[in-house]
Amino acid sequence: MPESKSRHPHKHTPHHDKPPVAHAKHKKTNQSIIVAVIFFALIGLGISYFIGSSSVAALIIGTLIGSGVGYIFGKQVNKSLLKK
Repeated sequence: MPESKSRHPHKHTPHHDKPPVAHAKHKKTNQSIIVAVIFFALIGLGISYFIGSSSVAALIIGTLIGSGVGYIFGKQVNKSLLKK
């Protein structure tokens, strides 16, 4: 049966010409990545402090390497948590 274009559709009937409106999903925060980056950065800072005998360059390099490892580790943990 044809529908009038000027008539408002009934709220209980499906509208075939309009796509359904999807509700906005909550943004999932990547807290596991953030926590892993901070944790591994501190571990890298500690290791570089003892190995590099408190050299500033060694501390920066150790922190950056630890942050990189923490990012990769946190990303893997986040993937495994999203599968469940």
